[in-house]
Amino acid sequence: MNEGEDLQVRKDLLIAQSALYRAQLRYEVVTFRDKLSVGAGWLTRGLTMFSVVRSIVSILSSFRK
Repeated sequence: MNEGEDLQVRKDLLIAQSALYRAQLRYEVVTFRDKLSVGAGWLTRGLTMFSVVRSIVSILSSFRK
């Protein structure tokens, strides 16, 4: 293998490694966003339930008076 072919092989390898690294980063971003959306959904449900329970307690306490 001559020097020109060797440099081309190295260049191709670096390009492939860079593409792999970018793909890994994209995958990590997508999975992180998915985890955030699931967490946000649970947080929203929890706050809604808290609000409903608080309203019920408030209504019940007004009947006791």
